[in-house]
This record gives sequence, structure tokens and C-alpha cells, in this order.
Amino acid sequence: MKHTAIVFAVSLMLCTTVFSQEQLGLRLETYAGVSSLAINPTGNLNNPLKWDVSLVGAGVFLENNYVFLKNTSLLRLYRHRNDAEFILAEDKEGPTADKVFIADFFNNRAKRFAVVNAIAMGPALAVRIGHQHSVGIFANNRTMGGSVNIPNQFSYYKYDARPFNESFEIPKFQVAEMSWREFGLNYAFSVPVRKGAVGLGLSLKFIRGIDATFLETLSPYQHTRQPGNIITAGLPNSQFGFAQGTSFQNNIIIDKASGRGLGLDLGISYQAKGSKLKLSAALMDLGRIKFDNDAQAHRLDLDSTISIDLDDYGQFKSKDELEQIVNNFGKNSLSDPDATLDGTSFKMALPAALNLQADYAVTEQFYVNALLMQRLPSLQPGPKRGNLLAITPRWQHRWFSASLPVSVYNWSRVHVGFAARLGWLVIGSDNMASWFFNKNLTGTDFYIALKVNPFEIRKRNEGGPEKHQYGRRGKVKCYTF
Repeated sequence: MKHTAIVFAVSLMLCTTVFSQEQLGLRLETYAGVSSLAINPTGNLNNPLKWDVSLVGAGVFLENNYVFLKNTSLLRLYRHRNDAEFILAEDKEGPTADKVFIADFFNNRAKRFAVVNAIAMGPALAVRIGHQHSVGIFANNRTMGGSVNIPNQFSYYKYDARPFNESFEIPKFQVAEMSWREFGLNYAFSVPVRKGAVGLGLSLKFIRGIDATFLETLSPYQHTRQPGNIITAGLPNSQFGFAQGTSFQNNIIIDKASGRGLGLDLGISYQAKGSKLKLSAALMDLGRIKFDNDAQAHRLDLDSTISIDLDDYGQFKSKDELEQIVNNFGKNSLSDPDATLDGTSFKMALPAALNLQADYAVTEQFYVNALLMQRLPSLQPGPKRGNLLAITPRWQHRWFSASLPVSVYNWSRVHVGFAARLGWLVIGSDNMASWFFNKNLTGTDFYIALKVNPFEIRKRNEGGPEKHQYGRRGKVKCYTF
């Protein structure tokens, strides 16, 4: 158990090089353009710029409330990337060297979560047509994985303290991971109303599924620890599956479509005439992917108890060995390697969420944004977004901006981030302390994007507090009132 715990803790902390949540400093400002479509399909309607092109971008994100590294930052981890040693807090004896990292575990009554998200942003374009229409296209590679409802009974200290041969109930839970590519088309338009303007928008996404893995228990079951690293599960009722479109050939990553699907974002915004407050709401990532190429669906529904020797699976190190793991499970626990096979296709839901925003212009260049992202339930298994509540003050100018997002992720802890835009380059983190301050490290994030847009801004008649314009040669004209 201790060896497994160390591996789990270190894996969570070190996989941050590939994984992001909502990238608030990139998405929220008035000049966000095509980047704002990831938060709300109407986001580009208030952009003072005629067009906006995103050339490339990437984000990394990880957060959990299961395990943490004591007194650690990413900077300290990087300094000891070649000589780091990891131990459990309960094994610590006396002072330790700086290269020794101590893993510990949360021991409260909260439901556990561990979430990793990734996005690689390809070329994207958004164009305003007059004052009332906006169209856009975008392409992203995305990966999301983990669980937001790990039973508290699996908390390390609670589980490790349970006596052998004592049965206890495990409630329903789900773990899922999915990688996909999406190509999106966006359209939004503004409708004048009596006291302002309403924006309506949608983004239609054509999706190519690459990889997927899921495990879902369909009812509570009785779990028992046995001596010798053996567990038993009474009356198990679960489904699981996987699809593998990624492979390695001569150290080169090769991927193919293992599934296809459609996704949809719907958005609405409202701003009263002359008001400094803009309100918006969106339904994000509605849809699903059907995996039916190199895919397996499995089901386990027994009216008896099965035993699982965890040592039988210690030699497996990567996701590429999932088929062998499932075959071993069927052979060792059910006497038939194909006992659980239920089909060669399955469906997984996109990480649907409801997004509510309020954006207030305190002055012409200083704004405060409030955002609530609430995940939505789904009928199919799939990765889940973490809930997010954020307040983001920002100072913005045509050629530079700065944001200071203060967020609560999954109602667990408060993070303070920082993002800056200089011309066409955006760089930021919604959890800046994780990079530079030694504290209990539970996760981190980072994002960067390179964009191109016009050298001039023309005055708009509606949609925002921008009242100045830049001339064709960069001269600033007088303000109009």
C-alpha cells in the first residue's frame, strides 16, 4: 500500500507538464477575441477589433484533494529534477535534505477528486461583420481525465486503518479519461432590444475521438481488505471500457480516430444601453463521442463476491496495456479472459457545464469579472469539469493587460493567479503560488497563447465602454462623449 501511495502521489505532482482549467486571464478581457469563445460563444461580439487570429496556444492544469507534497513549489521540484527523492509523511524521521519531498494525504470527510485537463490550441479566427454579427472557426486538441467523486472511504489514512476482513460499503463513483480533437464553427449576433442589446451565439464542434478510458460503478458494493494485498468486492455491478487511437512507432506518436461525435456550445449575453455591466450565460460542451474503432466495452454484474489480487497488476505501467489488464482480470477473477466483454463500442459524454458571468467596467480600463462554472450531469460516462467560482479584476489596454484571478476550485481551496498580455502574447497561471512559493502543493496550471489582430481600433456605437480610437498611423484621437 505504501509503495502504491508514493507512486500515486508522485504521478499526480509530476504530470503537470502536460495538463488546464478555464485559463481566465486569456478568456475574459474585452480584447480576448477568438479566445473568449471557449467561455461563451457570444464573446467576440463586444470585441473592439475587427478580427482576431490565434496562431497557437497551450494550457496545463492539475488539482486534487487526495494527496499533496509538503512545503513544495514547482520551482523546487525543477531544481531537483535529477536527484529528487520521495517519502511518505508517516515514514519521515528527523530533518530531511532539500532534495527529499514528503507526500502526505488529506484526512477530512470531503469527497475526493483528482482532475487533469489539457488543451493545445490550433489556429483560430474570429471576424466581426458590422456591429451585430460575428463568425469564427477554431481547432483544439483536448484531454480531460480523473474523477470528481472518489469515495472518501478510499482516503489513504482511512483506508489504511481499516482492519482486514471487515466489509464496508463503497458508494457509486466514476473515473474517466478522454482525448479528442475538435474543429468548431461559431456564429453570434446581437439583437437590439428596448433598453440595450442581447447577444446570441452558438459553436458547433465536429469531433474526432482519439483515446478513452472509463470505469463506472452502477450501484454501491461491499469492499473488504484481505491480507496479502487482496481485496474482495461483494455484488459488484459496474461497466468499464477503453479505446486506443494513440500508438508509438520509432519514438513517434501516431494517432488515429477511434471515435467521432458532435459538440455544441450555446451562449447568451445582455448589456443595457449605457450600462457598465454585462451579463452572460452559456451551456458548454453539450454532446458525446461514440468510440467504435479499436474499442472494447465491458460489464460486470454478479450476485456473488469476487477476489482481486492487486499484485497481479503491479507489472503494468502504461495505458497501452489496458487490454492485457482486462484479460488478466477476467482470467484470474472470473476464470475467463472474455467474461466481461459486452461489445466493441461505447459512448462518452463531453464535459458539459453551465457558465454564468458578470463583467463590470469600474473605469474605462479597469474591470471586474465574476464567473461561475458548474458541471452538468450526463447519461453517459465521461470526464467531468471541476466546479469553479472566480473573481477576476483586470486592467486592460489595446496593447497590454494584467489580470489577477482569485478562484475557488471544486469548493476546495482558494487560488490566486496572474496573467499578462503584451501585444499579441498572453501568458498566465490561475494558481501562481504553486510555481514560486513552498507550501502544500496540490496542483498547478499554466497557459500561453500567441495571437495576431489589427493595428488599429475604430470606434464602435454599441457593445462596450470603448470610446477612443487609434488612427491609421497609430495616433490617438480625442475622446468623444
